[in-house]
Amino acid sequence: MRRYVALGDSLTEGIGDLADDGRPRGWADRFAQGLAARRGEVEYANLAVRGLTTSQVLATQLRPAVALAPDLASVIVGMNDLLRPRLDLGALRRDLGTLYGELAATGATVLTATLPEPGIGVPLPAKMRASFVRRAHRLNDTIRQAAAEHDVRCLDLARTAPVDPAIWSSDKLHPSPYGHQLIADEFLAFLHGLPSGIDGSTHEKTVAAGLVEQLRWVADHVGPWLWRRLTGRPAGEGVTAKLPAYQLLRA
Repeated sequence: MRRYVALGDSLTEGIGDLADDGRPRGWADRFAQGLAARRGEVEYANLAVRGLTTSQVLATQLRPAVALAPDLASVIVGMNDLLRPRLDLGALRRDLGTLYGELAATGATVLTATLPEPGIGVPLPAKMRASFVRRAHRLNDTIRQAAAEHDVRCLDLARTAPVDPAIWSSDKLHPSPYGHQLIADEFLAFLHGLPSGIDGSTHEKTVAAGLVEQLRWVADHVGPWLWRRLTGRPAGEGVTAKLPAYQLLRA
């Protein structure tokens, strides 16, 4: 597994985890460096762009990924589908099947993951949160089914991620640096057949957001998100893949 390509949205781009130069780092960068540490060197490309739905990842990233002829590919998508008013699970399953199937057809080992429930501490009304959780469960079931159909290795983060506010960044939707490192470590263990390093008993806790924190979260994150929706501006407007060609990483 000398050539690794990462596909996806803001999670794989690395939002919530900034490098020293101010650019997103993220779990895929950390995972690739972990691979290089184990194997001596790895060629790594990252095509992920924030804000993309599964169909948009399929339309913009699959062909470039196949052209790179990877030995290992990861594709984690679905959160932006979940945040849309309508979640079309049939279309999602077809798009996932195409992504998984065509990547696997290259001979690459393909990794994916279910999505842990985001938003620990987000001040959502109980009924709204319950509806969101039900949709997330259906999304993750679709990911599991599509992965099984195409022999794609699926890391079940939805069932194993700790219920810990520390894994989330301030927007409550993207992992913190700690959360990104946790995902990278879990993928490294998963790929190499090692046990999970997560001890849920030491992390499980909940935090109720206070009024000031709720208002700050609405002002800093909900307001800009609603403005983009109203103006039709995607989160990834003007953003391109940070590593469209292979970069050599050494131990």
